[in-house]
Amino acid sequence: MTEIIWTDEAKKRLERVPQGFMRSMSQSRIESFALDKGINLITLEVAEDAIGEARKIMGGMPVLKSFNSGMGAMNAPPLYRCKLCGYTAEGLPESCPVCGAGRDRFELVDKAEAKVNLTSELKWTQEAAERLKKIPEGFMRDMTKWRIEKTARDKGLSAVTLDVMQEKYDYWGQGSAKVHKTFPWTKEADEKVERIPPFVRGMVIKEIESLTEKKGLKEVTPDLIEESKKMWKGTMEFHSDLEGKEEKSGKDFLQQLKDEIFSHEAVNHPFLERFSKGNLSEEQVKTFAVHYYQHAKMFSHYIANIIPKIPHEQDRMLMVKNLMDEYGNLSPEKTHPALFRKFLTGLGLEKKDWKKFKPIPEVTNFIDRLTMLTRYEPFLIGFGAVGPGVEWVIPTMFKKIVDGLKRSISMKEDDMEYWTSHIILDAEHGEAATTILRNYLHDGESHYMVRKGAMKSLEARKILWDGFGRLLDFT
Repeated sequence: MTEIIWTDEAKKRLERVPQGFMRSMSQSRIESFALDKGINLITLEVAEDAIGEARKIMGGMPVLKSFNSGMGAMNAPPLYRCKLCGYTAEGLPESCPVCGAGRDRFELVDKAEAKVNLTSELKWTQEAAERLKKIPEGFMRDMTKWRIEKTARDKGLSAVTLDVMQEKYDYWGQGSAKVHKTFPWTKEADEKVERIPPFVRGMVIKEIESLTEKKGLKEVTPDLIEESKKMWKGTMEFHSDLEGKEEKSGKDFLQQLKDEIFSHEAVNHPFLERFSKGNLSEEQVKTFAVHYYQHAKMFSHYIANIIPKIPHEQDRMLMVKNLMDEYGNLSPEKTHPALFRKFLTGLGLEKKDWKKFKPIPEVTNFIDRLTMLTRYEPFLIGFGAVGPGVEWVIPTMFKKIVDGLKRSISMKEDDMEYWTSHIILDAEHGEAATTILRNYLHDGESHYMVRKGAMKSLEARKILWDGFGRLLDFT
């Protein structure tokens, strides 16, 4: 019999159905739907699709229709919020009508948390819409629109008015008013920045001059303005808090995040504790190895997804170095997938044992989750997933795996290089990730995005270890 695995998000969705007969029936419907589709890992999207199909069936059956209207469970769509712009909808939409984000960028939220009564697209009064048109068309106007709409939704409003816009403009303007140019600007660069609305001009100047200083340049040019724009596209935010408390806030956040991550179950999972004790059979080690390899050979893809999103060139270079390490600094026998295959060969396995291999669903889920987070999510969420969510914690987790391997099998130290080298390398990569993050932690929202990515990554890692515990029969 195929074992059905539920992700935490899917379980949360099921818990919205009243306990008793309705929840049991819903669970049966979802699991039956999954098995029919050949799926044994139930994600939030699978659960939502199954419930949607169940609604159609029940809607055409008089007895169930009457029962269902009384219960109000299956026909009461949950609320989903766009993680990019804050738009909230009943049921999981195909895409966001405000910013165009795909359905994978929506998250399930409680109605109280959503702070909205109507979930239709947010409207703009004519006066507000006309004022928005005064912002230069393109990314600057789009970002202004999204940020103002998020403020309106946070207040539980159904429309953007001039008052809402003015409140946001005043907030940005307070920061801008504190800024004065400290570098020489070329005539072309000066003309470009003067076309930016006054209420955000100071913040733009600050970002551009910060980049100028970081690059060790003596003058602001138009190219630096364009490079700064890329940073805003990655973070979807203006940087308006211009006091020294920013740095302290970011430093405190990183320490709090580190404490939370290193106490997470994914890092202290029962599977790792059991594995570290050793006494594993040769078959258990081989089974673990061929399944884990399917993820290990993909890690360079996650890094490659992130690099183009990193706003600053110097920060991109740090991640390029990470990617070069993954590729063995261009030495084919030293790439990390090659080192893992060396480990597999040391276990007595042959290419046919891991080639065209179908991993357990928890491994597939982990690969899919990290791919989604790094490829489709905004920069800070994706970086939170692979930086704090992976690089920070690999040395701690791999130390336990190395201990277990050494206590279970006899193998040349050279054949263990994939595992032992990551204990050292990822300590360096983790420090590089921290260095990069310090440049983008400007406010509570940037903190939220980084933490979101890290937690999503760790949740998927927990599911991964759960799967390995089941696979190796660690009971």
